[in-house]
Amino acid sequence: MPVIKQLDLLEAIKKPDWHPDGVIEGRRRKIITLIELGGKDFRKPEMVSKLKEYWQPDKQDILYIINLQDIDVLTPSAAKVLVESAPDIASDCKTPVIFTNVRLMVKESLDSEACRFHPPKILWIINEEGKADLIGQIPNKFQELLDFLEQNGPASASKIALIQEGETSKKAVGNISVYLQKLFSAGLLGREKVTALDREDAERGWTYLYSTAVTIRRNNKPEYYIRRP
Repeated sequence: MPVIKQLDLLEAIKKPDWHPDGVIEGRRRKIITLIELGGKDFRKPEMVSKLKEYWQPDKQDILYIINLQDIDVLTPSAAKVLVESAPDIASDCKTPVIFTNVRLMVKESLDSEACRFHPPKILWIINEEGKADLIGQIPNKFQELLDFLEQNGPASASKIALIQEGETSKKAVGNISVYLQKLFSAGLLGREKVTALDREDAERGWTYLYSTAVTIRRNNKPEYYIRRP
């Protein structure tokens, strides 16, 4: 059964075995919470390790959600840790990652840090109103493919090549496949292996059907993972 696992970041960070010193709550304005990560004791390796420990990756997993609810401000070091960690765990676990309940200042911090990398990192976010967006500098071809999948739903490389380029030659399908693999490795897409019996665009063999992380979240009911003591 497909499983979506969510982490409430603020709640997790406050735990003694995470990084409770990284949370600063403003006294005058209770709405402001500052997450400070990136110190010598909590950088990308620690974050990736904690995420894996919490989610306990499994082959049934189809999406990981990092919920940023109630977080108003991210320092540059905290944003950098998140921007680095999400694609890493997505690539390691072959499961897309999405940030939800992202407030405006948090979005700006994540976007700024994502653009500092070469090549830039790209992340899916959903704001508090439920609107999905991409942050980071997105190559035109990546944007084109993500837009296609958002508008048309799950699709294989051959289907995309047929609709976009009017052909399904080995070269056309191969080019699309390379881009899809890069988006998958970056944690922006999920994929499902299907055989000829499960699809209409081939007589035999198998292929991958790709979906955006946003589509996966929209079409599946999350099951919240409870970490064992």
